[in-house]
Amino acid sequence: MKAADILFEICGNCKKDENILIITDQTSYEIAKRVYLETGDYPNRTLLMTEETGMHGADPSPLACEAMKRADIIYGCTTFSLFHSPTRREAAAKGVRFVNMVDYRMDMLDTGGLFSDFYSLGSICQKIAENLEGKDRCHITTELGTDFICSIKGRKPNPQIGRSPGKGMVSSPPDVECATCAVEGTANGVIYIDGSIPFPGLGLIHNPVKLTIKESRIINIEGGEEAEKLKNILNSVDDPNAYIVGEIGLGLNPNCKLSGSMLEDEGCGGTIHLACGDNVSFGGRTSCRLHLDMIFKSPTMIVDNVKILDQGEVVCC
Repeated sequence: MKAADILFEICGNCKKDENILIITDQTSYEIAKRVYLETGDYPNRTLLMTEETGMHGADPSPLACEAMKRADIIYGCTTFSLFHSPTRREAAAKGVRFVNMVDYRMDMLDTGGLFSDFYSLGSICQKIAENLEGKDRCHITTELGTDFICSIKGRKPNPQIGRSPGKGMVSSPPDVECATCAVEGTANGVIYIDGSIPFPGLGLIHNPVKLTIKESRIINIEGGEEAEKLKNILNSVDDPNAYIVGEIGLGLNPNCKLSGSMLEDEGCGGTIHLACGDNVSFGGRTSCRLHLDMIFKSPTMIVDNVKILDQGEVVCC
């Protein structure tokens, strides 16, 4: 199958009579145009170009927001993610499906994680969610020095199966992940980011970035040039909530490779990503116009004495 067919038929479960909105910007336009041109069997699809938002989780233009709320399904082929934007959440509450295509590269339409068995991977994702359900103490370590503890008590796991088959569902193919969220104020420890920070100007990490976290807030960032860039990004938001860590996502797609592109990196098997900023979409209470994912490799994760990951390998199912 062509990538466009996978995106429409498998990931989006699109019907020929549905109103399909492909929203894009100047940077991502050629990718969105290719998907649009290769899906001519869907007469009610619309390609809309808007300005870049400049921040993951920010709303696009007012007119684009209105179009999002009136669609049956949205493809967000944009430079900055619309996944955590207020309008995307509002549209989902009305039943609008969403397929996130943030930060796609053209080669992702030819090879890589998009050409995966999303049904089988989704089953694994659901089983991990079952193992996280109703748990409390989450402990994550790596050989590099990560040692992070938080509570996930009362937080419902969020399995991202790479597909949006039903009303209000969201997905980010090729990302397949099971996410949960740290309870506010409970996260403490040290995280070494050695995978990627998928944000313009960063990407693949060559010199690990050390984050010190106290009561769910990043209180210190150490490392080289990449650490300084991260500091500048968080400072530019001008919101103390940008420093709060919330989402914990387990990457589960073995066909994804760390590349600096958000959805390949978040879905990369054998990794965890920790996100700071907005976590409302994952059941948290932190609202912020930034949601920034930071990926680290080969984690061991134990939840209430049940080992979920062992140096990146799924061992609970």
